[in-house]
Amino acid sequence: MLIFAQPIKPMTEENKEEDLILVDSDFELTSEPEYTKPRDINMSELIQLADELDALEAQVSDKELELSVLKQARKTIAEESLPTLMEQAGVDTLKLTNGRKIEIKDFVDARITDPNVAFEWLRETDNESIIKNEISVSLGRGDDAIAQDIIQTLKEQYEVEAAVKVGIHNMTLKAFCRDALENPELAETLPKKAFGIYQGKRAKIN
Repeated sequence: MLIFAQPIKPMTEENKEEDLILVDSDFELTSEPEYTKPRDINMSELIQLADELDALEAQVSDKELELSVLKQARKTIAEESLPTLMEQAGVDTLKLTNGRKIEIKDFVDARITDPNVAFEWLRETDNESIIKNEISVSLGRGDDAIAQDIIQTLKEQYEVEAAVKVGIHNMTLKAFCRDALENPELAETLPKKAFGIYQGKRAKIN
């Protein structure tokens, strides 16, 4: 604990006009600050663990990069190389001499990039049933009784903040977009960019 004291100066002609602002020289340290000695620690073990953690983090980064490269290579072969080769041969299915079979199938991937446009289009075309509303409520401790009541109905009297999340399940979105593209009426107006639609052919080996 630090204790400071200001010395009392006698009033003289030299100091009577001095400003009362305190400066460093006006203080005197009258006791030493309290100091807590750290517990004993095995520094060699600490350094070893830190080095191991650093090495593991580097390995994880390398593996993540390796995995990303492998996924891209798989995508190139499955969605470009094999479909192109099979198309040149004029076949969609081919049985290999080792018993495996290669099939080329159409696929549709989708990920909504513009919810405003996508959801508005779904409502205009009477397809809003695939839109799901998720409501999360933030409650304090001991509010179990209120939580049970809110399950039945949300009432303003509880003054509970509720966040509404509107979205579409990923598999539902893909299935809907695939069907919509096969529907001439929907396909004509479907905002593909807003739905993030990606079409192609993909090889599958069984």
